[in-house]
Amino acid sequence: APILTVTAAHRSISAMAATGGTEAREGRFLLDMSQFFGGQVWLDVTSLAEAVRSDKWKLLVACILIDLIGMASYLILLVGEITDLMWAPIAGFLLQYLFGSLLVSSLGTLEEFLPFTDILPTATLAWAICHLECLSFLRLLLGVQRHSPAAVEDKED
Repeated sequence: APILTVTAAHRSISAMAATGGTEAREGRFLLDMSQFFGGQVWLDVTSLAEAVRSDKWKLLVACILIDLIGMASYLILLVGEITDLMWAPIAGFLLQYLFGSLLVSSLGTLEEFLPFTDILPTATLAWAICHLECLSFLRLLLGVQRHSPAAVEDKED
């Protein structure tokens, strides 16, 4: 069974509850914290995720962090490439959520799966494509979406 499933039509994310990871209920991002606190404890991070996605500077920091985590596999030679197998689907999920482009998320996942390609800052390049006007032709070609702060405010009402 898949750990994370992204359905582009509704932009909803679902995860298997058994993983103890992220689960979406009616479009909400919930983190299962029961392994830390015992019992059923869920932390709602939806507003934080939307705030990062809609602010271009917070998004840039998140993209740099995603790329740094991907490049961290170079710290442990050869063993690090095995950790990329775990990081690749997470990076792909994050790219899909942040930019809404199946092509960008597929390229990011492929880049993490392939050995010795972690040096490419895929998330940061996706941010540049999304926010630099000189790259607007790529934004249209790749289907990269910008998320405006107004959309976040409407969801919170």
